[in-house]
Amino acid sequence: MKICIFGASGYTGASIYKLLKETTDVDVIGTYLTEPTMFDDLYKLDINQPESFSDFFKKEQPDVVVWSVMSGPNEHELVDQGLMHLITHLTPQTKLVYISSDFVFTEGKGPYDEEDPMSKLPEDHLLANYANAKVKAERFITNELSNYAILRAGPIYGENKIGKLDDRTDKLSYHLRSDKRIAFRDDLIRTFVHVDDLAAVVAELVQNDVTGVYHVGPDENQSFYEFIRQKAEEFGYDMNLVEKKSEQEAVDQEVPKNTSLDTKKITNITKQKFR
Repeated sequence: MKICIFGASGYTGASIYKLLKETTDVDVIGTYLTEPTMFDDLYKLDINQPESFSDFFKKEQPDVVVWSVMSGPNEHELVDQGLMHLITHLTPQTKLVYISSDFVFTEGKGPYDEEDPMSKLPEDHLLANYANAKVKAERFITNELSNYAILRAGPIYGENKIGKLDDRTDKLSYHLRSDKRIAFRDDLIRTFVHVDDLAAVVAELVQNDVTGVYHVGPDENQSFYEFIRQKAEEFGYDMNLVEKKSEQEAVDQEVPKNTSLDTKKITNITKQKFR
């Protein structure tokens, strides 16, 4: 079995790539664009360029594709170009594992299960590019393909398999090491998932026939403030340095309040125990 991981140099993609590299009976290839990587066997590829993408895909002909490419403000370009290129090359036998986001639920009235309707943000909203692109990607995948697994994740955290921390935890550690106070909001509720737990689920799904949409993570939902205080204590820092942040927002920058996920469904198809 050949598996291709698009975005293998990224924070999440690197954990998936390393885990699958350590798995027997699979041939793993991965791509990167500009980020420096600790892996010396990745392919440099701009997935938004149709000719080079097509040449790469026809040469490699993977059995399973993992889409772990994320680009925040440029997410629409990734969907409109890169993901569209990919889908035109997939055969019914080629499985796609697509990592999506809790931000497909922009009304912020969670917890949400897999059957709840997705929603978009107004186009002039600060986060519209990312959130609306994820909605568009999911709809395109479910309309055009049958052999797919969509994994929706809330904030992804922790040290990945090559020793890199997520930006939020890295910032937290920097402040607390210096005994500096840091503030997070208590009104934003999420389902936080450890990067290696997410990677383990992906590693299972690329090797089985499970398809569909799944929410990934533990059965616990927390505010950013609660979660960060908990992590501060786990790291051995003074949790009282973590304060509550103001909940005031500009009209076009309002963040969905509760995008937490009901994760009961995924417990039926994975051996992974979420921390």
